[in-house]
Amino acid sequence: MGWFVDFKCPYCRYEEIGLGVGRGQHPFPFLALFSCANCKSIGSTWVDENKVPRCGACYHEGVTLLADDVRRVDCPKCGEPAIITRGEGVWE
Repeated sequence: MGWFVDFKCPYCRYEEIGLGVGRGQHPFPFLALFSCANCKSIGSTWVDENKVPRCGACYHEGVTLLADDVRRVDCPKCGEPAIITRGEGVWE
């Protein structure tokens, strides 16, 4: 089971709402947060065993996976500190 998170940068106003994070009944695949330096985005992507995770926006393989419980991260657009908060709802 997983949950949703919202990313908001108070400086440049970049935001991503309703990003899925978490694991199902099996260890793989699972949804993880990522930051992509290639297209300067935050998102969530499926992580599967023995496969390289990709950016959901530009499909670049060089994404940085973020911890499920991360709450502060630098905004990929402007570099200033941004906030990740728990959103509404869960997924199964």
